[in-house]
Amino acid sequence: MAAPRTSFAQYLLGSISLERPPFFYAYGGMWLHLMVGAILVPLLSLPFLGSLSSLLIASLSLGIVVYAVLAREYGLLINLLSYGLSLAQLTPLKADHGPLMAVAILLAMASCYLILSQQYRRYIKEVFGDEHGIPMWITGIILLVIIMLFLYGLNLVNS
Repeated sequence: MAAPRTSFAQYLLGSISLERPPFFYAYGGMWLHLMVGAILVPLLSLPFLGSLSSLLIASLSLGIVVYAVLAREYGLLINLLSYGLSLAQLTPLKADHGPLMAVAILLAMASCYLILSQQYRRYIKEVFGDEHGIPMWITGIILLVIIMLFLYGLNLVNS
């Protein structure tokens, strides 16, 4: 019987080895930020459901920033902008930041795709010894979502 292969999730989180990859800390940081934020939002008398989307994008952006620092992928630090724009939605001074929130979502989505596709290529190479990248249908769906978000952002700017 052959030894079971490492799954992509196990590879990302480093659950097979004692060395934790940057993705593990980014993922843990994202969930920690989300849990703390979910506790702080009601304590700051902010509407929970109205703040949830901003909190989710802020947590995701912070996770990407953690990954960028630990993996020395400094181009991903642009997600500091996404983090700031998301948190600006939680302030009482927010005006109509719909287009800015669309920018934050676009940055976070594109960065997530870049990270996951890079990690998937490394996983396929290390585990299977293959050079194939992420499946084309996944790339197509992500591209379609990013284009739709871009068009939504343009619609918000024009209205």
